[in-house]
Amino acid sequence: MLLPACLGILIAFCLGFVHPFKSTQEAAPKFPLKISPNGRHITDNNGVPFLMVADVAWQMLRRLSYNEAVQYMDIRKSQSFNTFLVQLLPMLPNQRNFNKVSPFINNDITKPNKAYFDYFGKIIAAARERNLVVGIVVSRKSWNVIFDTHSETAWKEYGTYVGKAFAGYSNVIWIVSEEEYQSAAQFGAIAEGIRSVSEGQILASLNTCSPTNLNENPSNFSSLKFIIPDSTVTPSEYAALANWQKNSAEATLRPFLIANSEFPREITDQSSLIRTQAYQSIMSSAAGFCHMSTIKNFNPTWKVNITKDGAEYIHELVKILKGIPWEYMQPDKPDLLPDSIDKADIGIVSLSNKRMCMMYLPESRPVKVDLKYLHGSEFGAVWYSPRTGRRWDGGKFSTAEQVVVQPPDSQPGWDWILLIGSKQ
Repeated sequence: MLLPACLGILIAFCLGFVHPFKSTQEAAPKFPLKISPNGRHITDNNGVPFLMVADVAWQMLRRLSYNEAVQYMDIRKSQSFNTFLVQLLPMLPNQRNFNKVSPFINNDITKPNKAYFDYFGKIIAAARERNLVVGIVVSRKSWNVIFDTHSETAWKEYGTYVGKAFAGYSNVIWIVSEEEYQSAAQFGAIAEGIRSVSEGQILASLNTCSPTNLNENPSNFSSLKFIIPDSTVTPSEYAALANWQKNSAEATLRPFLIANSEFPREITDQSSLIRTQAYQSIMSSAAGFCHMSTIKNFNPTWKVNITKDGAEYIHELVKILKGIPWEYMQPDKPDLLPDSIDKADIGIVSLSNKRMCMMYLPESRPVKVDLKYLHGSEFGAVWYSPRTGRRWDGGKFSTAEQVVVQPPDSQPGWDWILLIGSKQ
């Protein structure tokens, strides 16, 4: 991959070789979003890289009034989220939206209820005013009992209807789920209907599977993939899933996002694990991160829990990543790490020209780094705290050698980001 000439200046800035300059407010993305030419990440319509930071808001339409939906969006935007995912249909066929309106007349998918979809359109418009992307999940397992009684023509008509209903909103991406619970014919028919009337909008697929149950049916191909692990996925299985995606990303050339695994209890401090999984996702070459907590169901305590469901660290993640050329960094072999334990535990991404690498340490400990695997003669290191976003100088090294670098604070259980790069 060719890297821009100005990248050297950015590397030097990130590593402290030059004095920081005053940052300017980030420009609003130009919608609709699109897939980057190399098929590895997402950009806005002007080709500017778009780090997707998504939140799962499955039951928004059923549980929230319009004003509450706006309140939710304002909170998530303040936490640096730029996307949220919503189930278009209620959890069960006998349920309705907040206004007590059903999506279909008599549960007949060929007879959509305009008032139901108009309510969502109002919410999407409010999201657009806030430069937020809305991922619309148009199908779900619990509705198979209804959809399976209809023909392929009806499935396509449904896709065409919802596609036309929201095609005018440039901040929309489409998500057809769930690959492992839905026939290829149904997936294809709904997707075909959407594509026929929503030119230019991304169409994604959604998996809710564990690492041992991945379905890569080529007939269900989409341009973006969301992986939403279920509640049975353990932290070790999540790490395996991220590693599997990292190893397969080069072959599939399709951007993906992995959500953190689900936590069943309403009030439990899972912030540390959510933060770790966010970085595991990013270090696996994901196009961003998808955050999931019990907020997705909008239970009565959601307004309290939304400030302490792990999302408090998302702002720091975004701040760190947007301070480096993240869109040019890809997973790397652990040759930089001579120690076998470090090789297994520490994630590494680097630039293709080997002038910069980033490591995620899930715990605080000294790390030996073999600099001969990086290109350059003068190196600098910077430590970042994923908990606070604070930055520390990690030292400078003038020759290609093995060095031991120590996190600024050795508190047990603290995780760290280590950035190493060359000046020239």
